[in-house]
Amino acid sequence: MIKEHYVLRNSPDLLKYRFKSVGIQGEIDKFIIFEDMDDGTYNLAFGDIIDGKTVDEVVSNNFDYVKTISTVAKAVSIFFKEYPLAVLKIEAIDERRLRFYNRIFKRRHREIEIDYVLEGVNGDEKERYHPDGFYLKFEIKRKIF
Repeated sequence: MIKEHYVLRNSPDLLKYRFKSVGIQGEIDKFIIFEDMDDGTYNLAFGDIIDGKTVDEVVSNNFDYVKTISTVAKAVSIFFKEYPLAVLKIEAIDERRLRFYNRIFKRRHREIEIDYVLEGVNGDEKERYHPDGFYLKFEIKRKIF
């Protein structure tokens, strides 16, 4: 279930999104991009917009991570309605985010798995997501009913 989220502005192809995070650091412009890897897979990129440029290495600490992650989840939901056969790949750019992503999926995997197939990836090994696992990457596909 997607909780309260920020208002998203999207590109016509539904591959790029912007929103404003509001918290103790003020308003921070954020982006979500689904990068087409030209083989039916898309990479999920997420971060801040600083001086008109997308930057994914910044840690904003705006203390609104629940609403921010819910906003990313909303964008993912919209993305999969437009691209139902896509495979979405999620990879952390650093150890801190990797631990964070593993915690998010551990907490929300039951909700995610209602509509999506969630897999964990370690090296060349890919498996159905298991909440006791720790994964280096994640893949999400929409379930076809």
